[in-house]
Amino acid sequence: MSLQKPDLKKPVFKLMPQAKIAVENGECPTCGREIKEKDFKDEVSRREFSISGMCQWCQNKIFNGNR
Repeated sequence: MSLQKPDLKKPVFKLMPQAKIAVENGECPTCGREIKEKDFKDEVSRREFSISGMCQWCQNKIFNGNR
C-alpha cells in the first residue's frame, strides 16, 4: 500500500508553515529526514504518517518505541 500524504489544509499546517513545506518536499516535519515508504514498518505507522507527516524514526521516538 502506498503512503498517503497528510492533508495540508489541516489547521496544524497553517499554524506551522515550515511543517507544510517539509511534507511538500518529502521530508519529516519533525526531524527533516527524507520520507521513504520502505521505512514504515506497519499500517499503523503509515496511518500516523498520513496524519502528522512524521517519519518512522520520529514516531518511534515520540511513541516510546511502540510504533
